Amino acid sequence: MPRIDFSLREPTYEAVIVGEEIGPVEVLADDHYLRQGTFAVDDHRPWHTSADAHPMGQLVPSTAVLRDLVAHFCTIYDASRVVGLHQREEVWFHRPIPLGTRMRYTGRYIDKYERRGKGYVVFEAEARDAGDGELLVRQISTEIMRIPENVTLGAGSAAPPEDRVAGTWTPGVEPAARAHADLAPGTPIVPLTKIAYQDQMSVFSGCNRQWSNIHTDIDVATKAGFRDTLAQGAMETCWSGELLGRFFGESWLTSGWIKQVYLKPVYRGDAITLRGVVKGLERGDDGPRLTLEVWAENQDGVMTAAGWASGRVG
Repeated sequence: MPRIDFSLREPTYEAVIVGEEIGPVEVLADDHYLRQGTFAVDDHRPWHTSADAHPMGQLVPSTAVLRDLVAHFCTIYDASRVVGLHQREEVWFHRPIPLGTRMRYTGRYIDKYERRGKGYVVFEAEARDAGDGELLVRQISTEIMRIPENVTLGAGSAAPPEDRVAGTWTPGVEPAARAHADLAPGTPIVPLTKIAYQDQMSVFSGCNRQWSNIHTDIDVATKAGFRDTLAQGAMETCWSGELLGRFFGESWLTSGWIKQVYLKPVYRGDAITLRGVVKGLERGDDGPRLTLEVWAENQDGVMTAAGWASGRVG
């Protein structure tokens, strides 16, 4: 039985108040936060495990902060009563986050609308350095909070991307390990494969806060119509963030952008391969930016998420 906290608001479409400020909440990126975050997003690169791998010292994964921001609305809404479908996620990475940083989270619902009986809500949240106020990570997520009875959960209700991602892996082309301005359109990047392990799914989705949901509790998941517990869509975006961090290197921490649409559920035990293909080079305000199509596919070759990304190149 999910734990219900009646001091918190019920997370429904009708309860959402557009423009209401949520927070601020201060979070210390201490050693425990670092260890929990690297485990939850499964990112154990030297930046996060060694004090000598980056000029700013040991870094907290920016994707672990994204995990927090996606759930920041649970500051005032009861996470154990959430029955929603995460549709899309857009993220901007602005600055590395050294161990010991005190962060300030704020958020607000910026829109809500109805389409074909479904109630959509759009949530914006950001993390800033509580000391100097500098922006660290910003995200905008879209979720269905009212689900009509004729919608089958787990069937993949997200609309296909407007600029459909083909997911074409060019045969015979060596995948690129690192970004540079001379990469030809169509060049694939070195892929990354993750397993949706239940322990990581549970930590990612709030078991430490005693949240009981479709990601942490098999009974809740099956009662909601799923065949098993499933990973949050945001986990795929975090995994894609690691893929792109490996590709862009240091510049991803200060210029990374990714937008993904979630197409099919990722169940416990699924093997998810994160892929990307170069689209081209654009001139941004911060210099040349390499653009990519990015997607995730499961062990059966089914695309589970798709979108776009870009980062600055030297």
